[in-house]
Amino acid sequence: MKKLLLLLIFIAFNLNAQQRETVNLKWKISDTLTYKTVMKDVIFEKSNEQDEKDSLSKGMSGMFNAMKKQLSNLKYETKLYPDKSGNIDIAMMLKKVEADTTGSIFPVMAAMNGNVVLRGKISPEGEMLSFYYKRAQKNIISVLFELPTKPVKIGDEWNLQVDMIAVDQTFKPDSIYRKNLVRLKDIKMKNGKKIAIIEYDIEEFVSGDIENKMMSMFSKDKTDKKTFMKMSHKATAEFDLQKGYWISYEGNMNVETNISIMGIGVNKRTEFKLTPEK
Repeated sequence: MKKLLLLLIFIAFNLNAQQRETVNLKWKISDTLTYKTVMKDVIFEKSNEQDEKDSLSKGMSGMFNAMKKQLSNLKYETKLYPDKSGNIDIAMMLKKVEADTTGSIFPVMAAMNGNVVLRGKISPEGEMLSFYYKRAQKNIISVLFELPTKPVKIGDEWNLQVDMIAVDQTFKPDSIYRKNLVRLKDIKMKNGKKIAIIEYDIEEFVSGDIENKMMSMFSKDKTDKKTFMKMSHKATAEFDLQKGYWISYEGNMNVETNISIMGIGVNKRTEFKLTPEK
């Protein structure tokens, strides 16, 4: 009985010590690190009821389906490499596919920029430094590569530098909501390596009226319902504390809205996945 009690005390002590342990989530990039990258858009089908209400959507259905096919076939890789100042440059590139018969314009556009579709810069401590790029690009860099700049322990939470929704002065909101939480869920041993498990829970919502008459024409619902937009990002990632990089990252970014452009709904999910190349 005494041995069992001592064992339970030992286990409880170790668990408590682990809960108090602080770790530095720090990038350790001394050479080029390449990630196999999934960034796939899944555009949601509109309901039959929406199709009946929206005559424009019938004429655009062919373009809609072609766009979905093109977006689902794109393949990427992401490279992280040190710059001259000791920071880390990031380049997401569209991979060349020899047998591409989709007729997609995206590879053509990317080829004009050396196949780079996204750039960013972070410090080894995980601070997002590339403030100069467009908001949507900065958001992706932040959700994929930004880390807390201070030591953290299990249960600690922090925010990312993201602003997912952007509207202009013609939108008059009456309801807003925002959650921006990233959490160190756990620290575990995996194949002899200490791994930090990170969870992402980011959400933004805005609802109101569009005072610009031209833009209000794009609303899917012509009733008195408010125009709304909701964007969220949920992900789970594993960070190798010794090697200083993700060993896995999987997440989904969702857009929900009752605004349509030229009869095409913009409700979609973007699936993200990072896997280091061996």
